[in-house]
Amino acid sequence: MLKSSILTTLIAGLGVNHVASQSTEYEYVVVGSGPGGGPIAVELAKSGHSVLLLEAGSDLSEDPLYQDIGRALEASNDARTRWDFFVKHSDDPDRELKYKHMTWRTTNGSFYVGLDPPEGAEQLGIYYPRAATLGGCAMHNAAVLYLPSDDNWNYIADITGDDSWRASEMRKIYEEIENCHYLEKGTTGHGFSGWLDSNQGDASWISNATDGKTVLKAITESSGSLGNTTGSAITDAELEGLVNRDINGPEPDRDQLTGVFGLAAHVDSENKRFSPATYIKRAFEENPDLPLTVQLNSFLTNIQWDTLVPSEPPAVMAVDWVVGPSAYKADPRYDPNRNTTTGFSWVGKELIIAGGAFNTPQILKLNGVGPKEELERHNITVIADLPGVGENLGDNYEGSVTSLAAKPFDGFGGRYVAQLKTSVSEKNHDIYLWPLNAGFEGFWPGYPDKYGPEAFSMALVHMDPRSSAGSVTLRSADPFEPPEINFRFFEKDGDKDLQALLEATKFSYEVIGLLQGFAPFDEEHPCAGDGSACSDEDIKEYLKLQAYSHHASGTSAIGNVSDLMSVLDSKFRVKGVKGLRVVDASVFPRPPGAFPVLPTFMISQKAAKDVLADSGGMN
Repeated sequence: MLKSSILTTLIAGLGVNHVASQSTEYEYVVVGSGPGGGPIAVELAKSGHSVLLLEAGSDLSEDPLYQDIGRALEASNDARTRWDFFVKHSDDPDRELKYKHMTWRTTNGSFYVGLDPPEGAEQLGIYYPRAATLGGCAMHNAAVLYLPSDDNWNYIADITGDDSWRASEMRKIYEEIENCHYLEKGTTGHGFSGWLDSNQGDASWISNATDGKTVLKAITESSGSLGNTTGSAITDAELEGLVNRDINGPEPDRDQLTGVFGLAAHVDSENKRFSPATYIKRAFEENPDLPLTVQLNSFLTNIQWDTLVPSEPPAVMAVDWVVGPSAYKADPRYDPNRNTTTGFSWVGKELIIAGGAFNTPQILKLNGVGPKEELERHNITVIADLPGVGENLGDNYEGSVTSLAAKPFDGFGGRYVAQLKTSVSEKNHDIYLWPLNAGFEGFWPGYPDKYGPEAFSMALVHMDPRSSAGSVTLRSADPFEPPEINFRFFEKDGDKDLQALLEATKFSYEVIGLLQGFAPFDEEHPCAGDGSACSDEDIKEYLKLQAYSHHASGTSAIGNVSDLMSVLDSKFRVKGVKGLRVVDASVFPRPPGAFPVLPTFMISQKAAKDVLADSGGMN
């Protein structure tokens, strides 16, 4: 009777068109099927626990567009999976208007991107792509698998006092989940029987006289100290050795190594994209009776709390959601007159939120977990006053040097990167750099390569940014309305981060200067023309205004339980409540290296162990 009464009350408040006739109970409910949510859902189900996995999008994992990582930019523009977020980089409106890919909504409903919007256009912000589909953002990313530095893991161990976060322990997690296809079985530091496919292209292309080899030689033969290079000619065999270097190896000095490395990716032995969707489907192939229910096109709207025991913290009791495609207003196909049904489930043990760095803090706040003042401003009942929810938003700063060569480049061969250490880094390499025969300047609706076949870019990622001053705040109490997102770029120690990006830019200039067969280059940015009239301060100013990003993290951060700004304890449990954990990129107190997908896969496995330890293990 109690369950029926609560269900009826909930449905009356949702204002939807249809009511499911029967409610269900699962031991675990997981919200979000990306690198955080998908693996833990499978792991818990494999241990015999009943699991409901809610995913707001559909399943496109068999679509060739999503299987080919070379089509990542095309995939991230696909309206079938896109969630369009529009963010700020600062609190200064004038500075925001200088971002050359500022996005506006015109009076006819279309997008305008640029500095001179038509009359009547509404400023939306800086475009930030996310994916709503089975597998999450691992379905549209560049698939780069890159371990963060040992310092990233050890920092969490230090602030929490939990040694299970030590880098040595997290390496064991990596070995447990990895199914490595590019190294000899038994290679130290890697796994060969896990669920996460990893692969790396071979270096056979180097034996051909390709333009890609010319660029690679320019990077390795540069005399710039950042690349730790020889400054002399290099043989094809030596080039192959560099491109075959294992970027995720277990060397004690791995985090200090610089120069060229191969690029590992989450693809299988046939170079098809691996994602959490792959793992979910394989799990069902192995066991059709797996106690995992996957509900697609299902958007969480409410958490019910048991607050009836005064001496106990509020506990998660049930969840409800709407069923129907494109329910969220960030979806470009959103229709306010859409037809939806409702779903409901009791939560027997725990609710696990894995919505990502934007949606997880939004879910928490909408359900009473967050800063008291903000919640009360939106007439939301406060369940737990946690001021850190939505704060500490951080990201990798990204930029590029883009120029037009005198002639087109004929392919770039394989995938490789260069790691650099700048003068402002105290210990580790801090820049991740790779060349592209395209013009890449960040993200905006459509973001095509607008420069043509002569385009050449050196793309830069700052691995260890110092500022996590951003925030995710509610616009309203409407669960379908995207939150306000402000990264506040370069707000803390910005001078050092800009110096690192400057040095990487100047290293890129040195590489371009060695590509005489494609000269002269007409630089598009940072400095138009030949760059001769551009000072270091000009470059820094450009980078400050035009840096972009797409690796958000930190908004539900793990920390010491006594830290008022921490949201989670070291076991992913939300402070101040019972039965609620967070497992996604929002948990990292600092940005986890250059690319967050691998560390997020790893914490999903770690969290599964923590949950099972609390539950008594296998059912």
